[in-house]
Amino acid sequence: MSAHPRDLTPGRSARDFFGAEIRHYRTEAGLSLTELAGVVQYSKSHLANIETAVRTPPPDLPDLLDDALPTGDFFKRMYPLVHSERFPNWSQRFMVLEAVATYMRKYSAGTIPGLWQTAEYARAAFQLGRPRADEAEIERVWSARKARQVILARENPPHMWVVLDEAVIRRSIGGAGVMHRQIEHVLNMVDGPNSEVQVIPFSVGGHGLMGTSLTLLDFLDAPRVAYSEAYWTGQLLESSKEVQAAALIYDHLQAAALPPTESKAWLHRVLEDYRE
Repeated sequence: MSAHPRDLTPGRSARDFFGAEIRHYRTEAGLSLTELAGVVQYSKSHLANIETAVRTPPPDLPDLLDDALPTGDFFKRMYPLVHSERFPNWSQRFMVLEAVATYMRKYSAGTIPGLWQTAEYARAAFQLGRPRADEAEIERVWSARKARQVILARENPPHMWVVLDEAVIRRSIGGAGVMHRQIEHVLNMVDGPNSEVQVIPFSVGGHGLMGTSLTLLDFLDAPRVAYSEAYWTGQLLESSKEVQAAALIYDHLQAAALPPTESKAWLHRVLEDYRE
C-alpha cells in the first residue's frame, strides 16, 4: 500500500507553490513521482523534496519539467520568483526587478558583477567571503548566482553598461589563471551588442561611490529604480528623488571613467599581467 502523499502548503511561499504545481501538472498528466523522476533524470527522493518544498529547485529543472509536462513554460516563468527567495529580504525585490529590466547600469567597487562572473571566479570569491563553508555550500551559492545569469541569455536581454573600479581588476581572486579567464569573459561579453564596460582608474582619485556598488535599472513601462549594496546590506531606492540623486553620482563617475574603447584596450593590456 502506497504512502499517503504529504499535504502541501502552496500559499506559504513561491517555493511551496512551485512544488504544488509540480504535483498538479504531473497528476494531470497521469504520472507518478517515480515516472516523472525518470523523465527529468532526477532521483525520486530529490524530486519529492522539491515537490514538498523541502529543497529549492535547481536552475535546470524548470526547463526539464516544461519539456516533460504540458505547462506552457510555466515553470520557466515561475523560477525567477522562486530563485529570489534564496536571497535576503532586502535583496529579493531587487532580484525580481532585475529579471525584467531592459537597461542596467552598474558600478562595481569590489568584484566583477555577478551577472558577468565565471564559475571559477565566483567560487573563489564566495570562498573568501565564507571561509568556513564546505564545497556543497559554495556550490549552492554558485547555483543561485548562475540562475540569475539566465537574464542575459533570454531572447531580448537587457542592455548592460558596467563601470569597473580598477581595484576589481588589479586585486587577484582565485589566482592568475582565474583572473585571466574572467577578464577574457568580460571582453567577450562587451564584444556583443548588449554590453559595454568602462574602467575608472586609480588616477581619477576619489569619487562618490567609494565603498559601495550601485545598480540603476530601467524599464519600458515603469520608473527607474536604484540599488545600493555593500557586503552585508543593500538598499533598494524607488522614490524619484533618491533615484535621481543616485543617478547623478553614477553619471559623474561614468564621465570620469575611461571611454569604452580605451577601457577595452586597458583590459587587454592587463590581461597579459595575468597570463600563466
